[in-house]
Amino acid sequence: MKKSLVRATLGFSVHTGWAAMIAVAGAPKSPVILDRRRVEMMGNDPANPRFVYHYAAESLALSAAERFVRKAIEQSRDNAVTALETAIAELRKKDYDIVASGVIVGNRPLEAKLSDILKSHSLIHTAEGELFRVAIKSASERLKIPVTEIRARDLEPRAAKVLGISSAKVKERLDAVGRVAGRPWSKDQKTSLLAALVAASA
Repeated sequence: MKKSLVRATLGFSVHTGWAAMIAVAGAPKSPVILDRRRVEMMGNDPANPRFVYHYAAESLALSAAERFVRKAIEQSRDNAVTALETAIAELRKKDYDIVASGVIVGNRPLEAKLSDILKSHSLIHTAEGELFRVAIKSASERLKIPVTEIRARDLEPRAAKVLGISSAKVKERLDAVGRVAGRPWSKDQKTSLLAALVAASA
């Protein structure tokens, strides 16, 4: 008789060039941490810097910047797919099936053209984050994993609703989970867990 798989969810806290990932199973009120890892999407190779928009603004004409950004988007998505495939395969060997993923996104969508982005320091920073958040989302979708996007400002209230507690109690619950899970248990792991719990309930 074929063994049934246990449902599990991924959560991501995305940074420039990489993301913190957590895999979790079980009920939201008593989650079991299955995996914690760093998903690399862009390294520190001078030819492929992880600060994509900063490099384009400082070093390239607009036409070259467009090609450079397009290549970086493709590379980051491909690397994200490879990393997620590895994580999912390892979890499947342990009889876990990834059924959803949660990604923390910016509070406002980025709608500016590249030419405008490269002229604005604040938009460059926003675009860096957006590139890699979209890479994680795209990788999940390519692997047929439903994605829930959670705005950063909505994360704790939505997680509190899932957990059936007040927002003021979320930190206390995270600390309790961390005592069981052990290290690493930084802000990245905590917010990734909340994203995974929201996605699991979506």
